[in-house]
Amino acid sequence: MGGSSLTLVQMCDAIEGKLSVASGIARSQSYDELTEGIHEDITLQVWPQSGSPVSTGSATQKITLGGDVIVEEVIFFADLYRPRRHLGEDMKAIVNGVDAIRTIMKAQNCPPFDLAGIRTFKWSWAIGSFEYQGVTDLRGRFTIVLNVF
Repeated sequence: MGGSSLTLVQMCDAIEGKLSVASGIARSQSYDELTEGIHEDITLQVWPQSGSPVSTGSATQKITLGGDVIVEEVIFFADLYRPRRHLGEDMKAIVNGVDAIRTIMKAQNCPPFDLAGIRTFKWSWAIGSFEYQGVTDLRGRFTIVLNVF
């Protein structure tokens, strides 16, 4: 039976490594480095959110993929945080950070994040406010969906 040997750790660290070079990011943290508070101007945090198996759907597709192939859809969040100081300046910093990460995401080649085993990926982003440790901050959230064989 086929299947990827990629771990959540490998995927999360690869995403964080690629996105951490985005312009304007003061600090980046993978799932095991998350802090209780956000103190830097722009902090990037990446962690796995969920996963589920996906049916390959047809005998033809299974033959094309080499028999019984396990396909898993794995979802990661990559959040940009900015402590609130001045709404206009904060929003400008978040929008600039989202643009910088969008540029990196658009430049991903196959395999994305340089990880063999990821066949396809899609992503989306959103900007909003949220409460983190009792303080309302701005966030730019990227939802990254990896299809792993």
